[in-house]
Amino acid sequence: MDRINRLIHFERWSDRKNDYARCHAPRAAATALLARVGEWLFPALSGVVNAPTLRPDGSLLDQPGYDPATGLLFEAQGVVFPPIPEHPTRAQAEAALTFIGQEVLAGFPFAEPSDRAAALSALLTALIRPALRTAPMHTFDAPHPGSGKSLLADVVALVATGNTAKVMSFTRDPEEMRKRVLSVLLQGAAVVNLDNLEEPLQGAALCSALSQTSYSDRLLQYSRTISVSTCCTWLATGNNLQVIGDITRRCIPCRLDAQCEHPEEREFKRDLYDWIPRHRSQLVTAGLTILRAYLAAGKPKQPMKALGGFEDWSNTVRAALIWLGEADPNVGRAEFENADPDRLKLRALMTAWYATFKSAGATSKEAVAKANETRINDQGDEERCYPDLWEVLNDHFQDRSGKVNGNAIGYFLRKNQRRVEIGARFEIAGGNTKGNLWRVAIVDQRRFVPFFDDAKNYSLPETSLPSLPSLPSLPIYDRHQGRDGRDGRDVTPRSENFAVSKKQTGF
Repeated sequence: MDRINRLIHFERWSDRKNDYARCHAPRAAATALLARVGEWLFPALSGVVNAPTLRPDGSLLDQPGYDPATGLLFEAQGVVFPPIPEHPTRAQAEAALTFIGQEVLAGFPFAEPSDRAAALSALLTALIRPALRTAPMHTFDAPHPGSGKSLLADVVALVATGNTAKVMSFTRDPEEMRKRVLSVLLQGAAVVNLDNLEEPLQGAALCSALSQTSYSDRLLQYSRTISVSTCCTWLATGNNLQVIGDITRRCIPCRLDAQCEHPEEREFKRDLYDWIPRHRSQLVTAGLTILRAYLAAGKPKQPMKALGGFEDWSNTVRAALIWLGEADPNVGRAEFENADPDRLKLRALMTAWYATFKSAGATSKEAVAKANETRINDQGDEERCYPDLWEVLNDHFQDRSGKVNGNAIGYFLRKNQRRVEIGARFEIAGGNTKGNLWRVAIVDQRRFVPFFDDAKNYSLPETSLPSLPSLPSLPIYDRHQGRDGRDGRDVTPRSENFAVSKKQTGF
């Protein structure tokens, strides 16, 4: 509308003036123009940046104004950026890395070298986000408030944009989260921070925003769906941050640990909120020098595993840091995965299932019945025949009445079928009138055995008769020793609703 009004002089008849008077362009004219996609004579705008950046082909975008190759508008906003070398050397890249590390990151208590690398990764990612198809979220985590998590998030934004990060609150409500993600993307925020998370980070909306180039949803108060670019750098901060589900593979963790009771009392070398804006041009140049040097060197292959869905980021930002001797910023992601409750639940069920059924198949209802089997030990006490299976089912699959729900087990198995975890996976081994038969199939013996070492001791031989004192060789589970005993105790499996007493067995 603004461009139309500047180029065309519109008038409308005024009864009061008894003459034509200048007016704004009619909405119908603007609507008609917008509908003529493909016929416009003016260039399409994909975004606005206020610092030099890289194009997807790795070339420098350092001239203010509109860039036809990318559709980006570079507005320097009065900042004069030093020339960025087109072909910087490795030595220049190392000097640039040292400058950022000493002047900006030196005061942060990174727990491991990979955490410092993750912080550098966040900064470099924000600088060249328009050049990357997708980019992972960077999380800043600490065991104690006041460790510098939010400051580090703002440092990333201040260097890349000159402003602090756009703060967005997180909610576990999927519908509300979808609205918030769409809203912040519509605003065109370059760096978004989910600040001070107090609940686990999860959700399909964030997963979509991180792994897709565009995000679609229904526009609030309108009955139409719109699609918006996901070109922004996502950050999240929290104390002992927990990440759940599919988003674990989309996060690069950075952990801060001041190892003191009052980390907020530590003194930084300088006030970064004041210092960075005054030296931002140098920091931007340093960051782009690091990346350009790696590209100019021919992008030498680095000793790292691929990261599916974020290949551009991995082959540029991550690889450049490893090339310069930094730790792999992706190393800490394994901690998120190993602490993910969904993964732990699947692993626990898998090991308990295999300990009980080995490679045979069983329905979810058969698993519940098996978990409820008990026996009388030599002290006359009742104990579980399959304690691991019973514990897993009762910990994760109880309904509101406190009973294990076989349907919930079946749903979980269907959702995770053929998903490889700890070297094994659940597969359908057939079916009967009671449902699918599920079995654990081992696909990597070396990976599975360490997880199964403890669980395998709980598998008992099936028998329909009580063990007699004259047959001491039958193996039975010793819950105190954690291994099979050979003392001839009663190992009769039975259902919880069928009591077996000493009087009935003759013991």
